[in-house]
Amino acid sequence: MKLRDKQKAEVKSALVRAGEVLFRTKGFTETTIEEITGTAGVARGTFYNYFQTKEDLALEIFYGTEELTAKQVEDFFATTSGTENQIQAIIANAVEWTLKRPELFLVTLLEKMKRGHTPEHPNGTLFRRMITETFERGQIAGIVTRERRPQDLAHDIDGLYMVHMVRWYHYGKQDDLLSALLSAVNTYLTGALI
Repeated sequence: MKLRDKQKAEVKSALVRAGEVLFRTKGFTETTIEEITGTAGVARGTFYNYFQTKEDLALEIFYGTEELTAKQVEDFFATTSGTENQIQAIIANAVEWTLKRPELFLVTLLEKMKRGHTPEHPNGTLFRRMITETFERGQIAGIVTRERRPQDLAHDIDGLYMVHMVRWYHYGKQDDLLSALLSAVNTYLTGALI
């Protein structure tokens, strides 16, 4: 990597780290671009060399904190048996991430809805990819219905997650998000599993 490319990567990384800390401590709405660049130690204009908006930074944080290596994915499927257990584990992990960053999740959800599929993330979120793979493996094992594609089943689970997250956020984060979501997903799985 050239020195210039390395410096650019370091500046972008500093902006992402600053944004994540500020969004978590102050909230997305209350955080300004000036605070992000000040925390990152760069000039305000530098922000726009990497991101057009705060929402772009939020999406970068969202997609950047959810990556797993191929080995980690394979290890997950090797150590977590059964379609229901796998889906519950994936959901529990997603809820844990969301509970640490509820406002960031909501902002990225709204941005993803506005933008649809983006060239930077054509296969969707890690959550959607992992749920899809779980259903694919379940179909191969003969325990998940073949009446619908794994992508469609995953889309439904993703939709349940979004609806319950928004409901939880809207009503003041009072309910146990994980319990409510798992109850809804288990009801859904009753029809998807053979």
